[in-house]
Parts: sequence; C-alpha cells; structure tokens
Amino acid sequence: MISPGILERTKRALVEAGLKPSRRLGQNFVVDQSLIDCMLDAAELSRADTVLEIGAGIGTLTGAIAGRAGRVIAMEKDAAAAEYLGRAAPGNVEVLHCDALEAELPAVDKVVSNLPYSISTPLTFRLLSQGRFRLAVLTYQKEVADRMVAGPGGPEYSRLSVACQLRAEVEVAGTFPESAFFPAPKVESAVVRMRPRQGAMDGRQWAWMEDTLKAMFSQRKRTLRKALGTYGKIKRIGVPRLQGIGEELMGRRVFELSPRDFMSIAEGLSRIEGNRLGV
Repeated sequence: MISPGILERTKRALVEAGLKPSRRLGQNFVVDQSLIDCMLDAAELSRADTVLEIGAGIGTLTGAIAGRAGRVIAMEKDAAAAEYLGRAAPGNVEVLHCDALEAELPAVDKVVSNLPYSISTPLTFRLLSQGRFRLAVLTYQKEVADRMVAGPGGPEYSRLSVACQLRAEVEVAGTFPESAFFPAPKVESAVVRMRPRQGAMDGRQWAWMEDTLKAMFSQRKRTLRKALGTYGKIKRIGVPRLQGIGEELMGRRVFELSPRDFMSIAEGLSRIEGNRLGV
C-alpha cells in the first residue's frame, strides 16, 4: 500500500535530484512504510551494525536504515542519485558512486537493499560468492524469491535455488503488491532474508559448484546419467561413476536432485578434473 507522505517526498526528491526513474537501471523506489518496516524488522538492526545498501537511490530506505544502524555504506550507480544522496543522507552514511557488480564489496555486518530487479540474480550470486556479512535482507520480484526458496522437483527449482540454499538459510519475510513502489513495477515483490551458513564452500569449491550447476541445469529435465555424459563430452573427460552417487540417483532428473546431491556431484567432478590437470 502506498504511504502518501513517502510518495510525495519521493517525487520531491526526484525533482531536486533532476532524476527520472530509469527502467534500464531498475529504479523503482519504495513508497510503502510497511515494506520498509518489514525489511528493518527482518534485519534486526542495532547501533553496533555496519550495513551495506546496494542501489540506494534517493535514500528513502537509506535514512530508515541509518536511524537504526551505527553506519551505512550506500552504493549507487546513478551519478545524479549518488550526488543527491551525498547531500541529503544522515551523517552516519557513506555514499559510494559505483557499480555493485564490479566494485569490491566491503565487509559489513548486514546487507539491506531494495535491489534493482534487472540485476538482482547476478548481484545475489556475487553476494553469496564474495560478500562478507552475517545477514542480508533484500527485495526481489516475487517469482525470483519463489525460485530462491523452491525445493527439488518443482517448476521453480533452479540453480539459483541450489546456490542460495547451499550458501545460506533462506526465507521469505513478506510479499508486497506493485503499489509498494514508484513507479510501480508490473510484478509483485518479496522481502527475502538470507543468513550465510557457517563453514560454507570456499572460493575454489564455489567455482566448481557454479560450473556444475550451469552445466546440469542447462539440461534440467534429463537424467543425471545423461547430463553427466554430455558434460564429459564438452569437457573432453571421461565421467566414470562418481564416488557416493548410486544408480538410483543417476536415474533421477536434474531438477529432482537436492542441494546436497549437487554438492556430491560437484566434489566428484572437481576430483576428476583436478586429476586430469594435475591439480
């Protein structure tokens, strides 16, 4: 639901910043206080927290985060928005004019962001592989959020599901209509909370996992046996029976495999490829 006061402040700030919302940059600004409250409550913020916000825009969410956190690092790609935010943000906010897909992600306690939907998936993969944080609360298109929490066997189950669930505990904290944003996107949205798993994969293991997931989910309806055969031909390696992968699992279709199954498959493939390369 639109909060009229926030909507009016948003429109006024856009005029002051000389900004017209860009569809290319995924600029849809939060104008629903209940969505902001949902994000702040899910993030469990305190004055001890340093928070990263990606796609800070004109600072509606930034100001709310700054009111509860000790320090906020706000990344914004749009030059006009970053310049405006640098003038308007509270004193505990550091504004970085940069592209979050390319800039180094700082070590923080938490990440709280209304992500630009056009790049939400690659940003999520980047956060999971390179980010250093204890908790993230992020907005997504509802259909993306559904994929993030989907279980094996369903139509929403994807490499995003597996990647998210191996690296983090993932849950949907709330869903919101199109009217929660200005301009209103043509999709429902969801707030997702991710808490990184302790002892998750290191960088090298994650690289093997990403390679495995891309290869397997490009063949999501094939059996694991056939998908591995194709993988072996592409890589020009023989793929014998993988350790710990029984006949029953080999006969399942890729989209029926659990995240832990993919962990075993990636470990087996990494050993085969490592031996071939003498690693």
